[in-house]
Amino acid sequence: MREMRMKNRQRDEAFAWEVLGQSVYATLALVKDDGTPIAVPINAVGDDVYKVIYFHCAGVGEKWEILEKNPQVSLSVVSHAAIKPMAFSTAYRSARFNGRAEVVTDEGEMVKAMMLLCQHFDPKNMGNFAREMEHCTARVVKIIPEEITGKENM
Repeated sequence: MREMRMKNRQRDEAFAWEVLGQSVYATLALVKDDGTPIAVPINAVGDDVYKVIYFHCAGVGEKWEILEKNPQVSLSVVSHAAIKPMAFSTAYRSARFNGRAEVVTDEGEMVKAMMLLCQHFDPKNMGNFAREMEHCTARVVKIIPEEITGKENM
């Protein structure tokens, strides 16, 4: 874990995984061939057992083309953010995962990843999971974190 300037706000990797598990969306940062940065909001979920992060996408388009050429990514998540009245500050819980993105090619891992995503974002609708998977054309990408940071100011 990288040292932060404000050490009193730095949290451990377990905290970062917790923030990911509580987040509603994440921002994926990528770098184009010409060095131009791009950041896109995505739905992401962590696998606590294998310590990877999954997201799904169409498998075409700008994000996909960038990932094929440069798999280095940074994922930023926030599970809490609120203005602190009379303090000129914000209360927050955040995490960043820097690492390498890989397309999931194993069918079993892909189904597991989609199940984790669906359970996280729509747990009451899991009875329709099998039917939805029959028509699913999404590609699954996993991020293998190489550097994890957590930060909190409450």
